[in-house]
Amino acid sequence: MKNKINGIPVIFRVAALATVCAMVLFSCASAPKQAEPVEHIKSAESVEPAQETAALLPLSAGWYQYDFEKLIKCIEDEYMFNASTGMQMVSEITWKYTGVVCRFEDGVLYDPIAGIELAIDGEGRISCAENVSIRGKLEQNGDFWWSGQQEENGRLNSLFTKGTVIALPPAVRGGREYNGVYHLTDSGSGREQLVNIADGFYTWNYLDGEEAGFTPWPTLVHPDGSIRMGMEITTVMAMGDFAQSNYSTGFSAEGTVTPGKGISMQEVSRTTGMGIDQAESPQVYAGTTIRAGEFPNEAIPADIADLVRSGRASAQAAPKPNPTYYPSWYLNLPEEPGYIYAAGEKTFDDKDTALAMASAAAAAAISEQVRVRIASSLTDISTTGNQGNTSTTEERIALESSERLRVEIVESTYNEETRTAFVLARMGE
Repeated sequence: MKNKINGIPVIFRVAALATVCAMVLFSCASAPKQAEPVEHIKSAESVEPAQETAALLPLSAGWYQYDFEKLIKCIEDEYMFNASTGMQMVSEITWKYTGVVCRFEDGVLYDPIAGIELAIDGEGRISCAENVSIRGKLEQNGDFWWSGQQEENGRLNSLFTKGTVIALPPAVRGGREYNGVYHLTDSGSGREQLVNIADGFYTWNYLDGEEAGFTPWPTLVHPDGSIRMGMEITTVMAMGDFAQSNYSTGFSAEGTVTPGKGISMQEVSRTTGMGIDQAESPQVYAGTTIRAGEFPNEAIPADIADLVRSGRASAQAAPKPNPTYYPSWYLNLPEEPGYIYAAGEKTFDDKDTALAMASAAAAAAISEQVRVRIASSLTDISTTGNQGNTSTTEERIALESSERLRVEIVESTYNEETRTAFVLARMGE
């Protein structure tokens, strides 16, 4: 299923944005001003760990809040555009999620949005058996990042995910009084949901059979019965110095569960960019617990334990890459003080093109690691009282990362059997 929001697939949004950019490009019109961030889509309220001084690593088996943003950079589209026109192109989509609950067990954290298992060792190193390009780091304070690559419809994309993991012990979760299956109805559209609350967690699905436009994710029910979650998608397209667009759409939802009565939920959607700044009327969902037999069992959302169990089974059943096709340095990146390493790969019939795109993927992974480090250092500065506005901070991060980015290709090879290029890159810190 393609990711989409408000019923419109993201791939259609990207195509529309590309068309607009092309029209602006060929008419030599000036680039529109970038949209302001979607301020009304609030992050879910942070959950404080039971013991702030306790070390997070090594991770213990249990439930965690997993808030993150994932940047998908269309490496192949950017490369092909540059090769055909001689101009630089930027094509990126960022997905931001808040209020996501996941589980760590047997050494892996199951990501319910991506549907993958992320292995996390005692030192916080992140890897993935389903996608060996994924690698990253979880810090003691819960901050994490991981990067990798994926091909969609034969096109190479780089992935970079960063966020925060926070433990969710029973003390920060709603009690048994909230357990039950609830039937909710939107007072405006009449759209219906079924919600299953168990062990302080909320899982849900729509009843009308229509695609939700995204993967509904489990979220936390706080001890006071409150629920908060949100999602935002930002698409950035730029072609040379002539055309640029920045488009965001998303929603935030807040609600309350009242034991013995039901759930009330308000969802607000907002869209900004390309001359649009529109907040839709809030959707208000309300409903009560259902009676046994009122809905067929297959319509009731799985509780969080069953959702994780079935998701992990699917991830484990997925085909695994053959490690013999990869160079040893690709599977185990060098660790050298003073350097950041990253690797890229691309399957393509033309060797030179494959190597060029693999190099671009490796450079993109290094670039995002640099941005995370710069952002962290600026955050440290801001906490001491030297605070600025968000746009200025983002500009500083982009400027400093571009100035620092001096990537060196240290290894490259092309597997003639699989027609795959592998590249190892590094940058001095």
